[in-house]
Amino acid sequence: MFVNKIENYVFDNLAHKTLYKLAASNVIDSIDMTLSSGKEAVTFLGHSNTNPIVAKIYKIETSPFHNLQKYIVGDQRFKHVKKDKRNLFLAWASKEYKNLNLMLKNNVSCPVPIAIKENILIMSFIGEKDVAFPRLVNCKFDHEVIYEQIVDEYGKMLYGANLVHADFSAYNILVNPTTAKITIIDVGQAVLINHPKAQDFLKRDIINITDFLNKKHKKQITYEEFLNKLKKKKEEMYGRNNNSE
Repeated sequence: MFVNKIENYVFDNLAHKTLYKLAASNVIDSIDMTLSSGKEAVTFLGHSNTNPIVAKIYKIETSPFHNLQKYIVGDQRFKHVKKDKRNLFLAWASKEYKNLNLMLKNNVSCPVPIAIKENILIMSFIGEKDVAFPRLVNCKFDHEVIYEQIVDEYGKMLYGANLVHADFSAYNILVNPTTAKITIIDVGQAVLINHPKAQDFLKRDIINITDFLNKKHKKQITYEEFLNKLKKKKEEMYGRNNNSE
C-alpha cells in the first residue's frame, strides 16, 4: 500500500494497522492523494483494483474533540459509548457509516458506504476520472435546478431517513458539472430527529443554505418558505401521516 505521498500526521499506529487490515481484506489497494482536510478528518482518494474510492480517516490524536460530544450525546444509538477522545472518534466514524446507510435506504443522493474499520471509513468516490465533483460553493449553477434538488434531498433525509444534517451548507454538497445532480456529503454529525438538539440543528441548516442561495443569486427565499417547501415535499413523498417533524 502506497501512503508516502499523503499527510503522514494522520497515520498513527491505529490508522496504519487498520489500513493494512482493510488492504488484507481486499477493500482498498492504495491511498493516492488528499481530497480534503478538516478538523476531525482527512479524506483521501484511493483505489480498489482500478476503481476509485474514498478513505476518510478521523484524526484521533491531533484533533480537538469537545465539539463532537453535542452530536453524540443524546443519540440513542451511541448511548453506551465512553466519553473519552478515542471512543468518541470511533463512534463518530461509525455514526457517519450508519447515517449514510440510512440515507441510502431512503434514496438520498449520498456516497455509498463500503466499509468501516476503527477510525477509517471507506466510501464510493463522487467524481469522474479520479477528479472529485466540485462543491456547490465553488460552482456556477441554475438556481431553480439546484434549489429543487436541495429541497428534495433534504426532504428525503429529514422525513425518510429521520436525520437532520446538522452542518448543511454549500460546502457539503457536491455537484456533477455535466448533469447538475447534487450529492450530500459529510454526515458524521447528522442526528436523528429525536435528538435533543435536532430542531436547533435543523434551523441552522435552513438558515445556512437559504442565506447562501439568496446571496449567490440575489434571491429572497425566506426561512419559512424553505421549511414550507420541505413540509410540502414530505406530503408528496410520504403522505400526511408521516410523523417526522
